Amino acid sequence: MQVNNSRTGYILLGIAGLAILGGIITLSIWGSSASRGRATPTVSVDAIYTSVYETFTAQQATQKALTPPTETASPTLFPTLPLTTPTIPTLTFGTPTGSSGNTGCDSSVYVADVTVPDGTTMTPGQTFVKTWRVQNNGTCAWNTSYKIAFGFGEQMGGSATPIPSAVAASQQVEISVNLTAPNTPGNYTGNWKMQNDKGEWFGTYLTVVIRVAGPTGTASPTVTPTDTVEPTATP
Repeated sequence: MQVNNSRTGYILLGIAGLAILGGIITLSIWGSSASRGRATPTVSVDAIYTSVYETFTAQQATQKALTPPTETASPTLFPTLPLTTPTIPTLTFGTPTGSSGNTGCDSSVYVADVTVPDGTTMTPGQTFVKTWRVQNNGTCAWNTSYKIAFGFGEQMGGSATPIPSAVAASQQVEISVNLTAPNTPGNYTGNWKMQNDKGEWFGTYLTVVIRVAGPTGTASPTVTPTDTVEPTATP
């Protein structure tokens, strides 16, 4: 039963093969007879490729035209901050003029001790004259209403004393004050300063520094021993 089926299959395949072969022969004969009557047109392969490419290009262009463009989001830019120049404070240095406020006008500077150098030894209650040499390093001239006045420390009995003469700018003058040494031994310092005709302080301090010596030693009293009389024994 299985053998018969296989044989029948082979027969059918053979018939189909013969039919196909016959068809091919028939087409070949027909093509030959047809070629005798008319010329077969020649088709270029390049033309076929060109036509296919143009068709594909046209379809791509049509599809692109019908597709709406996609919006591209613009990148967000960070805000630009303005550059600021740091402000540097300007420091102004004025000429030392005490509390007068006349910067550059009234000003004085110590030059030298003319009498009684610092550290001079005095006796208690001794009177003396302290003299300084001072320069007018301001821009205003001094008149005889300008004076030297006590500032702080030990005054030693001194008082404000006017300058002896007018002093132009950049000139020097010797200024004196009468003082008295304290009665108590020790070291003493007095600070004096210039005043203008309005009573305003200016310039550098002028100092007087002295040492008051103690009293000389006193001789101790000499004690003379006396003979002691022994009592006489009473029998």
